[in-house]
Amino acid sequence: MNIRLFIAGAAAVVSILGTTEIADAQYRNQVRVDQRGVGNEVGGRQNGYRNVMVVDQNGRQQWVTIYQDGTGNGTTAYQNGARNGAVIDQNGRRNSAVVGQDGYNNYADTYQSGYRNESGVYQMGSNNTAVTTQSGSHNMSGVIQVGNGNHANVNQSGRGNVTLVIQGEH
Repeated sequence: MNIRLFIAGAAAVVSILGTTEIADAQYRNQVRVDQRGVGNEVGGRQNGYRNVMVVDQNGRQQWVTIYQDGTGNGTTAYQNGARNGAVIDQNGRRNSAVVGQDGYNNYADTYQSGYRNESGVYQMGSNNTAVTTQSGSHNMSGVIQVGNGNHANVNQSGRGNVTLVIQGEH
């Protein structure tokens, strides 16, 4: 297990037995990491108040990097398989990101800034890529890719935009 986390404020490690939970009492930031397999990595930083990050990895050579700055941001990343990677970067207030990848060599990159933006990415298969960028407020994006070799790029700015991308085998 390889975990690198940097949390602003005083942090305490609650348990290390395949699952690591870190709570920051001063700023109420929370981290939960559960890894099974070999060579999985988690890196990240939370700066602000009441941010939550949850990572669950099962397999080998997978990695997740999460950056959250602001208040009330939440990230959940689930990866199953091998060589999947994800970067989630959120700035602002009450943004939410979920990334789920099941397969091999999938990559997701999510960036959100502003207020109450929501992004969801689910990829099942191999060699899929999803990049989502949202700035502003109340934007929503969803990317669902099934199969192999799918690519999606979503870029939204402003207020109240909604995008849903579905690609792959039916």
